[in-house]
Amino acid sequence: MSFPDCVASHDYRKVTLRHTVVTRPDQYSFFLPSHKADPFYEGNTIIIQRTSLPANPHSVFINYLKSQDTLHPFKPELWLHCSGSVPTRGWFIHRLRRFFSNDIAGQSMRAGGATLLAEAGVPPNMIQAIGRWASDTFKIYIRKIPVLLQALLFG
Repeated sequence: MSFPDCVASHDYRKVTLRHTVVTRPDQYSFFLPSHKADPFYEGNTIIIQRTSLPANPHSVFINYLKSQDTLHPFKPELWLHCSGSVPTRGWFIHRLRRFFSNDIAGQSMRAGGATLLAEAGVPPNMIQAIGRWASDTFKIYIRKIPVLLQALLFG
């Protein structure tokens, strides 16, 4: 979703492209090219399901696409700043901190995802696969409910 803050580290091979987006009534997907958790540099297709939650990511994403296609119809990148540039990590973290405390960072979102999946009753092996963890270290990210962590570890 973002470039490193150091311009010399910008790598367009890691930029998600708009043409990889597929939208359906019940989900959307896009291709995430190589990233640090991708040992073979094959990339991954990210699939986001529609939910019945008030903050449904499907409708938010569709609105983002409409906005991006109107503002920057000829830009190939999927994730764009309103200026048409790829956001940087610093820009993203700055915006994230407008809504959350300073102890929240990019990795916190991964931990939050593992916690949310665990709370939803997703089995540990599925959480591990979804998060692309090579080991069971994802269990250290599951927080908030000690009983939940205990059930994952011993259940």
